[in-house]
Amino acid sequence: MLLALRGSSYLRSSLSLPHKHTVVHSASPATFTSTSVALPQQLDKLSAPALLEHLDTLIFDCDGVLWRGNDVIPNAVEALHLMRTAGKRLLFVTNNSSKSRKQYVSKFKSLGFEVEASEIISSSYTAAAYLSSIGFGQTSYSGKHALLFGSPGMHDELTEAGVQVIDGRDLQLPLLDDVQSMLQLQLDERIGAVVLGWDPTFTYSKLVYASACLRELPGCLFVATNMDHADCIGNGRMMPGTGTLVSALQVAADQQPVSGKAGHSAVLVPAHPGCKLLARYWLGLE
Repeated sequence: MLLALRGSSYLRSSLSLPHKHTVVHSASPATFTSTSVALPQQLDKLSAPALLEHLDTLIFDCDGVLWRGNDVIPNAVEALHLMRTAGKRLLFVTNNSSKSRKQYVSKFKSLGFEVEASEIISSSYTAAAYLSSIGFGQTSYSGKHALLFGSPGMHDELTEAGVQVIDGRDLQLPLLDDVQSMLQLQLDERIGAVVLGWDPTFTYSKLVYASACLRELPGCLFVATNMDHADCIGNGRMMPGTGTLVSALQVAADQQPVSGKAGHSAVLVPAHPGCKLLARYWLGLE
């Protein structure tokens, strides 16, 4: 049986969870399409152990569930240790594409958690694993490279998956601020996919180049790590998320991305032991 926790800490004294475990608890219940959603049940010290006894897999969001920034949620480390001792299978998911799984292991350990890279499913990993699963650059799109606009951690994940990368941070683009410069732009025909994640260096010139690749290079894929438009960073302030960049490129290229979030043209489901469970969770089928 599967339980997924996201968006708020379940390690506090109580938590709202769906009765009979028909659908997971979510910070945004309206995103689920299942008709089996029941009224939430308030857990306490008596009911929580009974629920956990019937669960074999628990899926955790990270920020806001296990930590906030660099501050650990109270009792999170102890709770995960207790669940491992009880033989529970733990998976950790995040839409944050700024790090590789190895970098996330370092963060987990710095906060006192013992986690293996194989237990972490980040959006940077799913993007890389998706391209690997379709044989990108090998059995399909032979010899092609992925043009990456993202973090060094994303570059590491793509390389580890066997994907050849052209890093957008290294593009030597002129300032594309007039029609003539855009018309003179030469595209790298090795590019078979544009992969877009968290990239604070993304510029208008890069938008011009990426959209031209998607429009003009035959069959060029558009892969996005996630579609989150904004993230709360505290004190009532919102930070523009990766979805803002994805939306800009989507409109400029007139192409829907393959993304790791439900509600879009496709959902990334790499061949990870927990990904089918996660896909059903994201789609509201669990």
